[in-house]
Amino acid sequence: MKIKNEFMNKLLVLLTGNSVSQLIIFASSPIITRIYKPADFGVFATYSSLLAILMSFASLCLEKAIPLEKNHKNTVHLMYISMFALAIVCILNLGLGFFDLSLFRLYGIETTILNDVLLSIGLFFAGICQVMIYWMVKEDKYKGITHSKLLQSISNVISQFSLISINHVTPGMGLIAGDMIGRGISLAYIWRFFLKQMHWPKVDFRRMRYLLKKYEKFAKYSTWSTFLSSLSLQIIFLLLMRLYGPEVTGHFSMAIKTVGLPISLLGASISTVFYSEVSKSIKDEPGRVMHLYRSIIIKTAMIGLPSMALLAVMAPSLFSFVFGDAWRVSGQYVTLMSFMFLAQVNIMPVSQILFLVNKQKTQLVWEISRLLLLCIGVVVSFTLGESAETAILYFSICMGVSYYFLALLGYRAIHSAEGEGHVKK
Repeated sequence: MKIKNEFMNKLLVLLTGNSVSQLIIFASSPIITRIYKPADFGVFATYSSLLAILMSFASLCLEKAIPLEKNHKNTVHLMYISMFALAIVCILNLGLGFFDLSLFRLYGIETTILNDVLLSIGLFFAGICQVMIYWMVKEDKYKGITHSKLLQSISNVISQFSLISINHVTPGMGLIAGDMIGRGISLAYIWRFFLKQMHWPKVDFRRMRYLLKKYEKFAKYSTWSTFLSSLSLQIIFLLLMRLYGPEVTGHFSMAIKTVGLPISLLGASISTVFYSEVSKSIKDEPGRVMHLYRSIIIKTAMIGLPSMALLAVMAPSLFSFVFGDAWRVSGQYVTLMSFMFLAQVNIMPVSQILFLVNKQKTQLVWEISRLLLLCIGVVVSFTLGESAETAILYFSICMGVSYYFLALLGYRAIHSAEGEGHVKK
């Protein structure tokens, strides 16, 4: 009972903070969507997509090992390695921009070096925050995580309102710069909070080599798995931009931002606490992990199924009323993606289970399979002359099925861990 109460208390703190953060963004959206055009959101979606993809591998996924590490010096050196790797990726991205090889061009966007500078800075801010948040999870500093999210949302909204005047430089520039500023302010808060709590030992390269060896599976397999996971979620933006243009991508981006992002944050809140609890229990109490795993899936299904069914029916009218008639198409896209959103509500909170039970190879195979199915299906739809709606519907079905298959793999992995535990006893 005590463990259950602790889990719920931690979850409540994160959910409250994330809910308020999303409420701030949602409340500002009716104005934001009237001062920026769908094409601006298409370019901003490209920036967000590139940021997510780069973040997925820039730190070598070693921050995921921080909650598992018991030794303080080892914990800090894992952070050193992650930050160093992140800095290298930021510098390389800037180099591509200076040599006119901008990643934005992959999406068919004519860009300036300023976009690449903002992407590198945003990546650095977001990546350092991510590393430090894993430390905060390890130390149960959930209020600090919540406060940083709130600050990011508030400063993001204020900045995007204030920077509409620079949007003439290139489409979406105000949205991109506002996001970067929000992440920077969030980092400043976490860094200040962090310095008060943390002792920094001198850099020990021998220890760093030892840790790279100890957690090599995170660098070898988890990095690829996380990269492919991010690519699976972001590849649709690339495909829509290249095949159907910025306006379709902008409407799709608004659908994801309004519905998908809150779901992701809800899932991330539960997943953060789930990751912390399972990392402490999987070796000695796999039965408890199985109980928690089943409980989360059942309860999120009970909430998600009626909510997504109602949203699927009402989304077009809601988007038209809240954001303006020009955004009704985004609501139609939400209807098409309702199955995927349901699967995300249901499975995303426990989606890191294969990392926790040391099944990184299985996770990698799952990610590769999902990515191939997504890309082939959307490209074939376009080649056959199908509409963007058909491609988005295929994307939704493919993503939804893949999430439920992941849940099955997770169940089997925990069951296997339970069996090993009984054998040892």
